[in-house]
Amino acid sequence: MADSTDASPTGDPLIAQSEQEADAQRAARAANLFDVRRLIGALFIVYGVILLVLGFLESDASIEKSAGVNVNLWAGLGMLVFGLIFMAWALLRPLGEELAADNAARASEQASREPGGDADSTGGSRAAGGQ
Repeated sequence: MADSTDASPTGDPLIAQSEQEADAQRAARAANLFDVRRLIGALFIVYGVILLVLGFLESDASIEKSAGVNVNLWAGLGMLVFGLIFMAWALLRPLGEELAADNAARASEQASREPGGDADSTGGSRAAGGQ
């Protein structure tokens, strides 16, 4: 009960729980806001659109210089698809959810190791205390 009193200025465990949930939501939003996948995806989309426009406006003489391939058009299309894949990845699997799943996996792993770890640590502290 001392932990819930320390967590909330009022000492109410329900308020402390609500504050912890709000902090978790804020952390998830912050993680999603600064997700590198969104930045990379947006950058590829912008450059892809620019190259697509340049590819559509390309002259025939310029296309013939590159062995008849409209390089700007194909590179822009590739960059646009790559950027859209990154954005879809970031939106369909938000970083906050991935971090929560990772933390849950770590917690369950530590819980499974805990009984063996406690016996070793108490034996080690007894040995250290005996010396």
